[in-house]
Amino acid sequence: MKNSFLFCALLVTQIAFAQSATEAMAWMKIGYRTDLSEAWSLNSSGQYRTGTANDQFLTELQFMKAVNKKWDIGTELRHYLIFDTDGATKGTFQRARVQFRAERHLDLPRGKAHMRYALQQRTVLTGGGNHKITGRIRGEYDLPIKNFAWDPTFGVEYFASGAPDFDPSIRFAIGTGDKIAGRKLSFGYFYQRDLTNTGMHSHVIQTALRF
Repeated sequence: MKNSFLFCALLVTQIAFAQSATEAMAWMKIGYRTDLSEAWSLNSSGQYRTGTANDQFLTELQFMKAVNKKWDIGTELRHYLIFDTDGATKGTFQRARVQFRAERHLDLPRGKAHMRYALQQRTVLTGGGNHKITGRIRGEYDLPIKNFAWDPTFGVEYFASGAPDFDPSIRFAIGTGDKIAGRKLSFGYFYQRDLTNTGMHSHVIQTALRF
């Protein structure tokens, strides 16, 4: 019986992963936070993404407002530079994205939970691709550990794009962070699965430093 279960587990793993196209990436981000008022804040950042796909450089402005202790709302403006070195048409291409979001914070008997709802519009400025509207919903849980500053955060996010193609994906994440000399340093990892194509999945390692 044990051998049968082991065989089934290996078979499922083979189908799900061994024949899948895997994308591995590293994202490195540096940013700065400015408190505009008691309620409003501005985060500006730059992020470089490198891996098995085309490298990208992102610049971002994020405006956030604390409505109360339970709700935040905000908008995010992002510009992409995509360095295509493998395609038929090589070059540097550009995209832009605007996102609107609302996030709810919940105090639990142990730890905190966060639910984020977002809607975004991506626009292709130069190069190939499609304009795309995407809806996203993300849940996170902060697990407090006694006498440990680097408390982990666990998250799952579902997002789906509309026309011209319905393109749902799911993402599972874990991360941690803490302040060092007044600066926020964080590390994370997520696994993303394209739910419309069983042959696509991604592994991404993230680092970020915020002043």
